[in-house]
Amino acid sequence: MFKFEFSGDDIEDSNDVMVYDCTAEGAEGTRMSGVGAASVEYGLTSPQLYDISQMLFGLPSRISYSLIADYAGSKGARNLPIPRREVFDIKTQIMASEDSVINGAFTDGSARDLEKMEFMQKELQLLLSNTEDLRTEIYEGGLKSWEGAGDLTTYLANRDVPIGEGVIELGCGSAMPIVYLFQKYISEILSSPQQNHRDPVNFIAADYNYSVLRLMTAPNFLLAYANAKSSVTPSQVGDVAFDLDDPQELVLEFLDFLQTNNIAVCFISGSWDSTKFKTLLKFGMPGALNFSLVLASETIYSVSSLSSFSTLVLDSIRHWDDAASHDSHANAIIACKEIYFGVGGTLRQFIEILKQKGGSTEVLERIIGRGNSGIARMVISVQAH
Repeated sequence: MFKFEFSGDDIEDSNDVMVYDCTAEGAEGTRMSGVGAASVEYGLTSPQLYDISQMLFGLPSRISYSLIADYAGSKGARNLPIPRREVFDIKTQIMASEDSVINGAFTDGSARDLEKMEFMQKELQLLLSNTEDLRTEIYEGGLKSWEGAGDLTTYLANRDVPIGEGVIELGCGSAMPIVYLFQKYISEILSSPQQNHRDPVNFIAADYNYSVLRLMTAPNFLLAYANAKSSVTPSQVGDVAFDLDDPQELVLEFLDFLQTNNIAVCFISGSWDSTKFKTLLKFGMPGALNFSLVLASETIYSVSSLSSFSTLVLDSIRHWDDAASHDSHANAIIACKEIYFGVGGTLRQFIEILKQKGGSTEVLERIIGRGNSGIARMVISVQAH
């Protein structure tokens, strides 16, 4: 049985919408023209959409990463280890070059630009911190691998959950669950390259922090491609860090692979604003970024965001109803704890809010926490009615 274990501590404006066409069909011009910095429009936390070609810029000459291995996937199959960029490597990049990134992103000297710059500086300072896992409305813990991410990835692998037209992961951070599904999907492509045409598949990773998406999440997708190509097996992985040299040389090859195989990889930064998510993903419109699976883990710890998160989950499930070609809901799977001491959120509150908004839940798996806490962890499905 595949299982992840983590030793880290547990978790105790503007109306502008910036839209980028990052569908597999619509991104051809962007991808073939090379890689450049995305225009950063914080707003300050208004949701913004970015194509992966806009996020893989400014990479250092070497990326250090670890491989999460020692697991068995569904039906006893052995899966590729999942790559995760090392936090020390991210902090090194921040200290070495992020001043130039900030200065390049905000150039007009306006009061609005200065506000955005100050927000990004605070965000990066917290990414460098060794004492704070999160700070409300500034940094939501995206560099840390929380237990729920492991529980969710475990569930996906052991049940062989299909991705259909694609996946969206809300509150992704290092994005272990969606990166697992992405690596599994592209590994199947690499093992059967003779197939000429593939239907479009979308992988959408959403996190509050743009810097987490750019420094951790997007590189993890690139590393998953490199890992799938090399076919490293769990037996080859020890307690060591790996290095990817000259990652920029791989980026254009990676983007070409995505385009050739009709795969879109996109990122959304900012708050749980369902109305703006609908606009960004073009729900019910031509060229929509469709998905069949909604994922999230450790996203119900904050009482203040439970309502907006619940609305976004239910709207994401219902998004197929807006498309004439679909007659079913997307599936939603969420990993969480029963209670989050010190920050207030509980599974019971989440269930009650979902009921008020026309949703329901089902427990798929219950995991009893180790040690003295004994806090139960859950993997649940969410339905919209």
